[in-house]
Amino acid sequence: MLDLVKKLMKSKTIVVNGLTVVVGVLGYLQGHEVIAAYPGVVAGLVAAIGVLNVALRFVTTIPVWEK
Repeated sequence: MLDLVKKLMKSKTIVVNGLTVVVGVLGYLQGHEVIAAYPGVVAGLVAAIGVLNVALRFVTTIPVWEK
């Protein structure tokens, strides 16, 4: 189990998406008012995450389980 966690932590894509989940949950817990108050910022963050994930996919060469 620990070996799998170490392999996952070597994956930039897994790390970025894990952070995305944490930020999303924290944003939800903060309340929907924050999202409603700053829709442009939220849309920009979502777009930036999408671009980052595409870029990470292009630099990915080894499957996670082989790291």
